[in-house]
Amino acid sequence: MSDLDFNFDYSSYDEWKEAAVAALKGAPFEKRMFTPTYEGITLNPLYTAEDTKDLKATRTFPGLFALRGSSAAGNLKRPWEIAQFVSEDDPDELHKAIIHELERGASTVAFNLDNNKLDNITKILNGLLDKPLYIYAGASALKTLKSLENDARYLTGCIGADPLGVLAETGDLPKDLDALWDDMAETIRWADAKHTPVKTILIRGSVAHNGGASAVQEAAYAMTAAIETLRAMLSRGVMIGEAARRLRFDFSQGANFFMEIAKIRAARIIWSRIAESFGGDEAAQRCEIFARTSSFTKTIFDPYVNMLRNTTEAFSAVIGGVEGLTVCSFDEALRPDSEFSRRVARNAQIMLQKEFNLLEPVDPAGGSWYIDRLTHELAVKIWAELQKIESQGGFLKSLEQGLIQQDIEQTLSSRFKKLASRSDRAVGTNMYPNMGEHSEINLNINKTYGDKVTPIKAHRWTEQFEELRLRTEAYKAKTGDNVKIFLANMGPIPQHKARADFISGFMEVAAFEMLRNDGFKTIEDCAEAAAKSNALIAVICSTDITYPEIVPELTKLIKAKKPDMKVYLAGEPAPEFKDSYEAAGLDGAISVRSNCLDTLTEFQKLKGMF
Repeated sequence: MSDLDFNFDYSSYDEWKEAAVAALKGAPFEKRMFTPTYEGITLNPLYTAEDTKDLKATRTFPGLFALRGSSAAGNLKRPWEIAQFVSEDDPDELHKAIIHELERGASTVAFNLDNNKLDNITKILNGLLDKPLYIYAGASALKTLKSLENDARYLTGCIGADPLGVLAETGDLPKDLDALWDDMAETIRWADAKHTPVKTILIRGSVAHNGGASAVQEAAYAMTAAIETLRAMLSRGVMIGEAARRLRFDFSQGANFFMEIAKIRAARIIWSRIAESFGGDEAAQRCEIFARTSSFTKTIFDPYVNMLRNTTEAFSAVIGGVEGLTVCSFDEALRPDSEFSRRVARNAQIMLQKEFNLLEPVDPAGGSWYIDRLTHELAVKIWAELQKIESQGGFLKSLEQGLIQQDIEQTLSSRFKKLASRSDRAVGTNMYPNMGEHSEINLNINKTYGDKVTPIKAHRWTEQFEELRLRTEAYKAKTGDNVKIFLANMGPIPQHKARADFISGFMEVAAFEMLRNDGFKTIEDCAEAAAKSNALIAVICSTDITYPEIVPELTKLIKAKKPDMKVYLAGEPAPEFKDSYEAAGLDGAISVRSNCLDTLTEFQKLKGMF
């Protein structure tokens, strides 16, 4: 063994870049290797120690700085809470379902409160107060806490109110905001008098996230809502330390794995600065963060893919260092949760704790050049957005003026645009659809909202494509007909297959009927088959080399035999041939640059689907 040399030569960044440029074979390095994000951060292709040399916080120990979490022992001392929310409406069934979850691995009693549950709160929680609670109480938690007066000394966890979140989410409040602030201040005093650690303030970043917000926007809006809440409490005589001790943040974890890790870590940094600016001590500067997997990223088609989405989103929350986590049901966009969907969600967390051994690493992201740099950049962006909102008069005034809603809408539009062009991909929806799947859901994304402020409407990133496919399915059910696409495949299979497969995948996103074949030897045979197919659209599929000879003649023949048939080309035509193709009657081209959503919607209009 002494003769073996385990040393490796050090490669510089320039040497790596030279090798990367060579591997790109002429493709532009700056365009291919740097990734822009919705947060306004450009991700580098490679991170080194140089990227963190100016970040002093990354060299501290876990638990000693906000970036490194709130505990030096991480999950070793206190594992993150498994908060599996249960949605049964009947109090007796809810009680049974909670027990079922706890017996099978959940560690927290978790549900959303309504008036019926509030009237039966002692029945629901009977025998369960030895577990921490996570109860979202809406705009006010005062009545709930007063209903648990006799059990106050047992209460732990959170029975939290989020009046600003309710206003942002629904556009209205059940009573005047000042009265709700009074309620919140009283809950803090009540908890203090009862000597219970239960938290009574909940700041939900998920409201912005579900509207399509970026990680910067979600964290910044949550923090400015927290600032507004702190000011309201301080004006009512609540000290900063006590207000901070009663506060919990709740964030949604999106699809960008490393960005979502950085978001949790950056949120801790921002809160630390906020609490310090209010005069809070070291304890006040530590925040409790719970997370939930995203509702925004879940799809109604091919919903089992949502299991994978949930897993990566949960993983990012754990690596980020949350104190508690909810994995939502994989089919939440389709129907209420069931025993099966809750079991799958619950087991995802149990596997992360028990099978993947994520209880042991203390701050597993610590020391990552990439994540540490990304966390820093994200924190800078969040702080800048926070300052912008403060300069506009704060969270409430910005919400009342519609400024926050406008910013989220811009991000949502950008997400929809990238999804429409398939530069962002949702497997099973805008890419690789399952044609054997049929949904009975009647998608309705138009909800009724209040009118005090413009609400941040909840969306899902794939809803436009789902509406597209559901429109086709409804038309088929009503008429027995569909948009038929004839693949005008020219030449042997190797000649046309790649583009025929691309066109099939493109059209099947809208569940159109594909008329396939193994290719035609002559233009006359292809045109004859196209005319007899009764298809609405024919798409010529072959190679760039053969297109100049095939396209003009085949297009003219198809139009002569079937004048109302639309003829498209698979792939972008070479610029020097485009005019001749159009002169022959070609209606357009479909390529990787095409806007999939707009193109398929236009074909539905041609068919008379709407």
